[in-house]
Amino acid sequence: MNTTTPAARGRIALRALLLLCTAAVAAPAYAFNYFELEVYPYRTAARGELEIESHNAYTVQGTDAAQDNRTDLARTSVEATYGLTDHLEFAAYADAVHDPTRGHALTFAGQRYHLRASFFQKGQLPVDLGAYIEYELPKMDEDKREVELRGIVEKDFGRWTLDVNPIFEKVIRGENTAAGWKLMYASALIYRLDETFQPRLEWYGDVGALNHPEPWDRQVQLLSPALTYSPTPTFHVLAGWAFGLTPASERQIARLGLEWEFY
Repeated sequence: MNTTTPAARGRIALRALLLLCTAAVAAPAYAFNYFELEVYPYRTAARGELEIESHNAYTVQGTDAAQDNRTDLARTSVEATYGLTDHLEFAAYADAVHDPTRGHALTFAGQRYHLRASFFQKGQLPVDLGAYIEYELPKMDEDKREVELRGIVEKDFGRWTLDVNPIFEKVIRGENTAAGWKLMYASALIYRLDETFQPRLEWYGDVGALNHPEPWDRQVQLLSPALTYSPTPTFHVLAGWAFGLTPASERQIARLGLEWEFY
């Protein structure tokens, strides 16, 4: 026979409700993809061109939340891109992570595939336009399938180039399937000093649900000064440092990207 008094049952129910509310507040709809700190330009790979890239990010200082501190976390992605035409490319990525709290080996974190297109010829419109669709298969979170749509807007001003990528992401299989579309962005202001050196300033943001943006302090917002170094026309190095602007952002991230082009 159940001897629990009504008062005791009320206290148990209240504690359970508080736990559920705490979990709902603490858990984000779905996490920002730190593997993809990349701003896409208008130009796609040329027909028959193969590009091999390595994108690496090392968390020097994690978020302000003690339970979510990712300091010393290293993320790496290897990307292969092939130009199907002069205006359409296909790319495949493999992501891996090294978490010192889980051992010393790299752990496979997922794979991604995208189609990216550029529209019209460079300079034919007031702004140069492109778009891509990406299919993501993450391995280390509660969401197993995601789709991402990204617009690409580019404008040249003398030696300056501005690239803006509005991003829309949706979980299609996993715990956050019902969360709807998420709004993010990536953008870069590039100074084309010469063919070898191009300083740049990049911004990345995760605003939250498209129909219900998060408050500023719960958004991910990153600012990243960087430099592209091209010792040859077919080899490029991007080095940068990202600073988190909100408590929900990882505070400092060292970045290194390498790209080889084969024709």
